[in-house]
Amino acid sequence: MADVVDTLIVLAAAGITLALLSYLYRENLLFRIAEHAYIGGSAGYGALILANNAWNYLQPYVAKGEILWWLTIPIGLMYLFFFSDRYFYFYRYPPAIVLGIDIGTYIERSMKTQFLEQIRDTRKIENWKIGVEGTNLYLLNDLVVPIGVVCALFYFYSTAEHRGPLRYVSKIGIYFLMAGFGASFGVTVMARISLFIGRLRFLYFTDPAYYVLPIAGVLLVIGIIMDYRKKSAG
Repeated sequence: MADVVDTLIVLAAAGITLALLSYLYRENLLFRIAEHAYIGGSAGYGALILANNAWNYLQPYVAKGEILWWLTIPIGLMYLFFFSDRYFYFYRYPPAIVLGIDIGTYIERSMKTQFLEQIRDTRKIENWKIGVEGTNLYLLNDLVVPIGVVCALFYFYSTAEHRGPLRYVSKIGIYFLMAGFGASFGVTVMARISLFIGRLRFLYFTDPAYYVLPIAGVLLVIGIIMDYRKKSAG
């Protein structure tokens, strides 16, 4: 029985994957069904994970007898007032509490990790040892980083017009900014391509997912023929 269930799960995953990829041809009914199934399944799975994490976080405090933590449950249930026109104002309290806590925590954490630590890493030049394969790459990196940071900051300096040396410094900052944006975009594209390759490997190497491929090919050919006949008749 378990083998049958596992086989059905693999076939369903392959079918949904191909249905989503069918959007590359054109939007169709199979794509819309797979899209809604994927979004609905993700939302349901996410809700279960959040509820489980919330209880795992709450349970130790409740076990210690700290009953004030039970107040988090009615506060969380106040989200349901979103569906009530009359008592909608109750819905505003939990988002306000969550956003307030998150913003305060984020500011404290980001000030340390994204501001103070970045300043500390930018100003240090301590890797004087020989780097990879006899080259002093560590020292080169410690020199390039502060130069790039300073030049990029000068690009956004708008108090005075960029003339003379400041013009060249800000221009160097543009090159550093473009290099950073290009690297970030490249990493994003590589991540998406990696996901796409992973799905192709799943379809090609997973048994019995590859049996769905000829069926999808036949459906694609039928769809192309039907579209051609509709255009010819029109």
